[in-house]
Amino acid sequence: MGSRAALTTDLAELELDQDSCTAVVTQLAESKGLSRRTAQRTVQQAYALIREDIDQCNVERTDLVAQAIHLLMESARMGLAQNNPGAVVGAVSQLDKLCGLSPSRR
Repeated sequence: MGSRAALTTDLAELELDQDSCTAVVTQLAESKGLSRRTAQRTVQQAYALIREDIDQCNVERTDLVAQAIHLLMESARMGLAQNNPGAVVGAVSQLDKLCGLSPSRR
């Protein structure tokens, strides 16, 4: 297996937006023999790399926020379907951070 940086770059080049985050993490863990947590960290780094590229291209942020909300909602739905409360809590937590949903953030 290559270095983590190379793996992160490879993931970013695969256009992670085609699948939900949960699907990408699962696919990475299974295909590379990684723990789920390591796959989550690697996907997070790949998204950070994509975010840097997008920031440099001046892509409309509202479009990105809409896409992120969609992916997080899909992740929560898949977590429910797979009876994975951790995935649901993680997705809802990220939605809260992105959208300021909790009363304490207002």
